[in-house]
Amino acid sequence: MQRTLVLGGRVIDPSQGLDGRRELVLSGGRVEALCRPGAPVARPRQGDRVLCAQGLWVVPGLVDVHVHLREPGQTRAEGVAAGTAAAAAGGFTTVVCMPNTRPVLDRPEVVRRLRGAIARRARVRVVVAAALSLGLEGREASDLEALAAAGAGALSDDGRGTGSGAVLAQALSRGARLGLAVLVHAEDHRLSAGGVLRAGPVARRLGLPGQPASAEAARVARDLGLLARAGGRLHLQHLSTARSVRLVRAAKRAGLPVTCEATPHHLCLDERDVLAGAGPGGPDTNLKMNPPLGRPADRQALLEALADGTVDAIATDHAPHPRAAKAQGFLRAPFGILGLETALPLTLGLVRAGVIDLRRAVALLTCGPARALGLPAGTLAPGAAADVCVLDARLAWRLTPGQVRSRSRNTPFMGVPLLGRAVYTLVGGRVVHSLEATR
Repeated sequence: MQRTLVLGGRVIDPSQGLDGRRELVLSGGRVEALCRPGAPVARPRQGDRVLCAQGLWVVPGLVDVHVHLREPGQTRAEGVAAGTAAAAAGGFTTVVCMPNTRPVLDRPEVVRRLRGAIARRARVRVVVAAALSLGLEGREASDLEALAAAGAGALSDDGRGTGSGAVLAQALSRGARLGLAVLVHAEDHRLSAGGVLRAGPVARRLGLPGQPASAEAARVARDLGLLARAGGRLHLQHLSTARSVRLVRAAKRAGLPVTCEATPHHLCLDERDVLAGAGPGGPDTNLKMNPPLGRPADRQALLEALADGTVDAIATDHAPHPRAAKAQGFLRAPFGILGLETALPLTLGLVRAGVIDLRRAVALLTCGPARALGLPAGTLAPGAAADVCVLDARLAWRLTPGQVRSRSRNTPFMGVPLLGRAVYTLVGGRVVHSLEATR
């Protein structure tokens, strides 16, 4: 059996409290050994494949619990093959795909067909999050047991939010019996009311309808109350307001089993960037996302929550859209931006800025999201899946349209100077991305 040796690198694995020079030995799709330099098991044998990681960092394969692959039904924007190629290029080895597809992933036969496409075309591991309500309309629960039997690995209402508290309570209690986490998009549509920016001075200055911060925070409060009564495991997606952060922090201190994520764009940008990027035709639609970019105080609250452990994961909410869709102007353009290929350097930028330390940054991209959803990922412990990201933290680069693996190009970080990039990504010990091969 061929082994793969990753030699000479600095191994950073927060799941084991490890940061130091180690040699990584992979065999049979698993981690065989993680040993100190010079250990006999890491000496190359005939037939071994050796990856030189001298001067590089070796971390568990990154985990993204919030990705839109747009399959089925929207493959002009993305698709399993392109989306997982983008994931591999970004250092991700496991992604969780959302159910707001066409048709919605609310029936077992649709989930099975998607899992078949994943088996044929995916470069990385894909966990399917099925719709917790029929049509994602929030009025009637899906057949969660049938969806689990078809291979769903999580439940979500992403893209819509669950209007009925009774439906969400059902999903929490039934999901707990099935061992499935429930991922929720916290938005009260009665309050957001078609807003495309965060309500406040920037929206008023640009003459665009705004979403109040309460549209998110009120739904977070409701969902935490349902969790306290119904039990289960709740994961709150893409938090963006200071009030939401305070609610989650208090809930955790009270012992509720809640986890949450923040996106790189909500951590690195705020509403001032929308104003700065506005031209004669209006703001850049690549800065239109839901939830909208927050006030500076919201961004600061999220950064503090990264540091104090309130936020469990950095997740991209990778949301591809064709160029024509994003060219319709800020009011009509769809929400969402790409995220898989830029998440790693943007997170490392938070380390350089002193927001979080390196071990915390790696945890937020590996064992943090894996633990939040109960996924067998995010670690290099012996016996674990041989899912690895080897990265060059000093590599300066810019994302260009020709480099993007996604089918879409909707990102505000196109052409922006970035620092840090995946050099090799391995899934089950197999190299699925090599930066050298793309140059």
